[in-house]
Amino acid sequence: MFEKKLKQPVEVVDITNPAMNSILGRYFIGQTGTLNFGNKYGAWGGIINPNNSGVNLYFDIFTITNFSSQSFIGEIWLNAKPPKKSTISSTVTPSNQAISPPPRPKAIMEYADYVAAPLTKGVNIFGRIVAPNSTLVSDSHKGSIIIAPGGSFSILLKSQGQQDITGTIVLTWWEEKL
Repeated sequence: MFEKKLKQPVEVVDITNPAMNSILGRYFIGQTGTLNFGNKYGAWGGIINPNNSGVNLYFDIFTITNFSSQSFIGEIWLNAKPPKKSTISSTVTPSNQAISPPPRPKAIMEYADYVAAPLTKGVNIFGRIVAPNSTLVSDSHKGSIIIAPGGSFSILLKSQGQQDITGTIVLTWWEEKL
């Protein structure tokens, strides 16, 4: 009298999975050069998604390394205007090293040290204290921070004292065509 309908299994795909994006050649890791700051100067590192990139950038993880004996603050910014004088990072690579030729990101990682002015035109979404002689590793954002063409993800490093500080920033992200 009652017929039981069996449902077909549904395949679930996690599009925010960093490992899958790595397999597809869309996951990238970038590091700034050595950043020097202190005594009223800051340092900056970030990813810029160019206006004409044709991709959305999905942010995953950041690390900030402090090589000094004094703590400092790392401010995380979305869509801030980068400093005028910055350097394009030469240490950006796809995480999947098995693809030949290696994919190239559309986003550009830049950095600057001895930054005198604060970041502008963006939103400072949170800050972190970076302990002396340590590396702060963020939780994975799993792509929940999405940067459209023309946007950016930035970290501003700020000293609390007079001491010179040295650090680096590492960022990971993937890109998907619009």
